[in-house]
Order: sequence, then C-alpha cells, then structure tokens
Amino acid sequence: MRPRVALLALMAAGMVGTLTAAPGAPGAQTKDAPGAAATGVPGAQAKAGVTGAQAKAGVTGAQAKASATGAPGKPPATAPEAVDERPLDAEPFPAEPSKQPTAAEWKTAPRVRLSRSGPAAAGCRAYRTREWLRIRCPELTVAAISLLGGKTEGVAFWIDPPRGGSELPRGGEVMFPIRRGDRRVIQILTFGPGYDGPFTLLPAIVVQEQWLDDEPAPTVTAS
Repeated sequence: MRPRVALLALMAAGMVGTLTAAPGAPGAQTKDAPGAAATGVPGAQAKAGVTGAQAKAGVTGAQAKASATGAPGKPPATAPEAVDERPLDAEPFPAEPSKQPTAAEWKTAPRVRLSRSGPAAAGCRAYRTREWLRIRCPELTVAAISLLGGKTEGVAFWIDPPRGGSELPRGGEVMFPIRRGDRRVIQILTFGPGYDGPFTLLPAIVVQEQWLDDEPAPTVTAS
C-alpha cells in the first residue's frame, strides 16, 4: 500500500491524532488524542473528551470530565469578589460631636471607600462609625506614625506588636474624627535601607483629611 494511502486509512480509522497550537504559546504544538477535533485547545482538553463546540465555549478538561459522568462541573477558580465598601459620605455626618467609639462599635463598623487611595495604601482598610474614621493597614511593617499638622482632637495611633516570630511590628492604624472645618495630615512610616542602615525610617503612607466650610462632604486620601 502506498504511504499516502496508508496514512489516509489510519486517519479514517481514528488512529492518528491532530497537531494543534497550544493557546498562548506561538509555534508550540501539542498532540491531541486520536479522533480529537482541531480546535486549538491543549491536548489535555482533547483527552478529556472536549468537543469542538465545547472548546470554543472555553470548557476545561475538568468540566468536560464532570459533564461526561453526569456530576456537576466545578466552576473555574475566579478572583475573590471585592468587599462591599460604602462611599465615605454614604451616611450623613452628625452635626454635633460624639464620643470616641468603643471596641464593640468598631467591630460592627462598615467599611468605607476613601475619596482617593494610592497603590501604597492598597492593603489598608477604612471603617466609619458616626463621624469617626479608622484606617487600618494590617500587613504594613509600621515603624512610626505621626501627626504632621492639623487638629489633634481625637487623633489616636496604634502599632501592632511583632507576631509570627518577627522582630518587627507588622500592622498599625490611625483613628480620628471628621468634622466640618477639620484639616490634618498623618504620616505612617516603615523601615527600609538608608543612611541609618536597614532600619532607616522611611515614609510609607500619608493620610490627608480636610472638610472646608463650603464643601458638602469631607475629603480623605491615603497615598
């Protein structure tokens, strides 16, 4: 039998697989299982019994196996949903000053979204109860926190003690009231290489809060 005729006979019998380009790897090829359709999906998907229509729809090998057995397919892993954050001024601010919230009140305080937040403060979280705001950065190595300027009334700082065998404190927070006419700047510092060695104090995050008399709502930024 001529080679070409033999090859056609093998293909007709389903004994020759199809070479397809793996997605995301130009020029690379993967050999699918015998009889698999040339759909551009990896060989693992073809071995799982993915049809051309399923491959086009983005069905993975695990989903195809679950479909074949009648078991509910496990959806592919997705990024965690963003935590629900209310706008900073979602609730009206009280006209009269209130007392500093208790620990129990902070436990049930909703998360809020600051007016602006930069990449440096991506790991920080803000909570508000009445006119009081609490900004917590649980994973930042905090060396110091200082009030650079503005009203000192009600301002409080906290630096978490070292944990997990580390010699450096990890985590810290600031708390202050937001009232009309306020202006303040708070700086959170961390450790880093510098003139004083590996434990030089370096600026990490600057929190700015202001509420001018002619503005309907305050502005709080962290960057």
